[in-house]
Order: sequence, then structure tokens, then C-alpha cells
Amino acid sequence: MIFDEIDNLQRYTLAYIEDVRKFLSRTDLSELAQSEIEIRGRDLFVRIMRYLPKPASENKFETHRCYADIQVVLEGRESMQVAPASELQPVTEYSVINDYQFYKVDHNISDIIVPKNTFTVFFPGEAHRPSCLVAPGDGEVFKLVFKVRMGNP
Repeated sequence: MIFDEIDNLQRYTLAYIEDVRKFLSRTDLSELAQSEIEIRGRDLFVRIMRYLPKPASENKFETHRCYADIQVVLEGRESMQVAPASELQPVTEYSVINDYQFYKVDHNISDIIVPKNTFTVFFPGEAHRPSCLVAPGDGEVFKLVFKVRMGNP
């Protein structure tokens, strides 16, 4: 996993990273409605998300097999939790269509506060629980989640 500021995105050698940087340079980002936009078909697409983070206990840990997530917070802040694979207790079967499996985790959870203008990268197999509330009263999060194909299920 990676956690850094958007201005440092060029430091990383990731598939389609130039396409991601080009998309982030758009001048109309704040005007985008919640949707999904294909950039390079299903090899690279982005989900535009606006929501109020929830307490961590209301969210589930997830992993992906095919896609890496590049999660870019443009407004607000949230906590993203991570846990080692050895702690994962499956609560659903893997969904090939949606490329995710959900888990329960009781131990060895780490919190990362992800503020405005930062990003995380979660590679296939890395457990993460995004969209978690940092503090009561925190407002809406505006986030882009780039889905980068890394393999097949």
C-alpha cells in the first residue's frame, strides 16, 4: 500500500499512472457528479464519490483480486484502516463481477488519516476499510477511486 500527497504521484511507477495524473489535472473535477467514467475501458476507470464517512464499525474490510485502488481524497478527510492478511476472517464469498470480498478483522488494525489532497494505493490482496469517520462532525468527502486492472480473477 502507498499513502502520499497528490503532488508526489509522479514518484510512483504504476500502470496507467500518467492517465490518472492527466485526469486529476482536469479543471472541472469539483463539478463531476457521482458516476463511473471509463478512461481506458475496464483496464482503468474512475468512480466519483461524495458521501459522509461512517464509523468504522459500520464498514467492512475488503480485498480485490483484479484491480488496484488509487483512492484520491479531494475534499474532506476520512480514515482508511488496514490489516494484515493473517487477520482476515471472510464474511462473504469473492464476487467475480464486482472484484471484492468482505472480511471481519478483530486484531492488528491500523488507521491512516487521509486528508484532502492525499491518496492511497491498495494493491490486489491488501485488506482495507475505507470511508471511515475520523471525528464526529466531519463533513462530506469528495473522493475519486481509480480502478487499475492488475490481473484476472
